[in-house]
Amino acid sequence: MSFSSMNSLLSNRIPKPQKRSAAEWRKLWIELDQLGVSDEAIQAAEPQLISLLEQERICGACRGYPLCGKLGDAKGMRDQLDCHAGNVQLKTGYCAPFLEHQAIRRAARFSTYSIRGERERRLSFSNFPQEQQQRKPKLFEAAQTFALTYRTGDEAKGIYIFGPAGVGKTHLLHAILNKLEERRIPSIFVQAESLFDRLRSAIGRDEELEPILDAFSSVPVLAIDELGHERANEFTLEKMFRIINQRFVRNLPTFFTSNFEPPALYHRLSNDLLPLIDPLRSRIIGMTKLAYLDGEDHRIATMDVLEM
Repeated sequence: MSFSSMNSLLSNRIPKPQKRSAAEWRKLWIELDQLGVSDEAIQAAEPQLISLLEQERICGACRGYPLCGKLGDAKGMRDQLDCHAGNVQLKTGYCAPFLEHQAIRRAARFSTYSIRGERERRLSFSNFPQEQQQRKPKLFEAAQTFALTYRTGDEAKGIYIFGPAGVGKTHLLHAILNKLEERRIPSIFVQAESLFDRLRSAIGRDEELEPILDAFSSVPVLAIDELGHERANEFTLEKMFRIINQRFVRNLPTFFTSNFEPPALYHRLSNDLLPLIDPLRSRIIGMTKLAYLDGEDHRIATMDVLEM
């Protein structure tokens, strides 16, 4: 049964608010028996119970948070029965439609930072190359498990996938993110170089960097593609370290692809940058599961040749 159908059925079953005996209230709210509330406490709490019935009448006809029938600060909130020292109380929290609305808004905000087109949105676990699934079954299973079970707020490690070009590293990232998007889990995908192009452009337009850095630091799931290929310097490494360090401290899952294994990241840079590079490498290793993916370059194997 759909959410709206259940609400409609609930709305029809909820009696109009009126005074009742304790026995009648117990029939309407079995929680009163579960909470061990006395008849005297039920009668004393009748105004709250009538209010709760009115809430169920409104919530039973729910058409989503934007169309909530409640007024003022009560919009998006839902009361539940509780008991303290033998007295009936109402415990207030956010309702499911409000939380869903907030999740959609967060996802929309983060999506403005995610650089993904229609081609990338068609990449899935089902069309990931079969030979790579068979070559690296643990990697494939770990990616699928995360995409299917992760919930916003879970503490989880990401995956650092390294290996040669064309073997499916980026495909696997998009498969994860596409499944998360279906489940309305906010995420950002970005190539490392594009991230810093965005920061440099913001500086050129005299814009604040904080909103950008905060988005990458706080999004529930972040995927950084082609790490180590960007034009790294002190500025980019400082910003990358800030993002990675905040995600490391918050236990936010972060995924990477690279042609370089972590100890070799930025190995060509000046020794003067080692104070930034070493802790960055260490945190990346500590916050991810490492996976090497090799094989045939799929793009070369499937290249479209007119004539030879």
